Amino acid sequence: MDDPTSSTEVVFHARAEAERHTVHAYFDQLGREMTDVLNEDLVEGGGWSHRVSGRYAGGLVLHHRARDLGIDVWRDKSYLKGPAGRRLTVEGCYSSEYCGWRASSITVSMDRPARAITRDILRRFLPGYLATVDASIQAARKAEEDRRARRRFNRRLADMIPGLRASGGYDLAREPDRTRSYWSLPVYDKTSTAVVGGHITLASNGETAGIALDEVPQELALRILALVHPQQVLEGTIALRPIPPARRALSASRVIRGEVVGEQRSPTGTADRWSLTNRLAVDSRLRKRGTPGSVGSARHGAAMSDERQHEP
Repeated sequence: MDDPTSSTEVVFHARAEAERHTVHAYFDQLGREMTDVLNEDLVEGGGWSHRVSGRYAGGLVLHHRARDLGIDVWRDKSYLKGPAGRRLTVEGCYSSEYCGWRASSITVSMDRPARAITRDILRRFLPGYLATVDASIQAARKAEEDRRARRRFNRRLADMIPGLRASGGYDLAREPDRTRSYWSLPVYDKTSTAVVGGHITLASNGETAGIALDEVPQELALRILALVHPQQVLEGTIALRPIPPARRALSASRVIRGEVVGEQRSPTGTADRWSLTNRLAVDSRLRKRGTPGSVGSARHGAAMSDERQHEP
């Protein structure tokens, strides 16, 4: 006699498989009709396609290959009865590396025609999605550039360090764009040739890295620090050159010979002061005329002329 439990399971699985095929067929047909509308209206220049998603309650993804756009349409809350359990949620597809603003999702009734559902998505959802998806596309491109940079860095590390391994001891080929790699001492890993253990952590863009070393001997630690803190060494050739004789030092004080000029009082009582500049100017004019070259000499000549005039 057959086991009734096993026969019940067979019936259950058969019904679930039939339901799954029905759901897949529905969303496949819905996707075809929606892409026809998008391409007929030349939305974003046309070129839309679809694929049925693997959600249990059913769903599809509208994809625009030229601009890398994606619109996810799926049935939510299928466990509810009535119209509430027959609504489709519409969300935008964004890069996992994007953390910025995203367009708000909307819901539409799955009992409406495919053309009406598509028009509703174009009117209520697409403008907000197009306004935010460009930043997501740029983030995805930047993330791919960073992954390529980390792959190049990791290839160089693998060639340089024998026994290098990824996190968890996995093979390096499983994570070519990993951010952390480890190596051990020969005591723990026979393939290793390292004198110290440690790990290296790459920056997300692959341009820099952090290194942690374990059980570093003293001399090696000092050598590493010398590389990290280099000191500038002057290099060159010593060349001889003649040294000029020392110059005689000037004395601390100097005596300048000259004449002390006093003041003459005019009849009005005001001081008649001759500046040194004016006296030098007078002396210069007298020299040009052939007169003795000092102010005192000029005064002496004038005095002698006066005495001759008073002689009998």
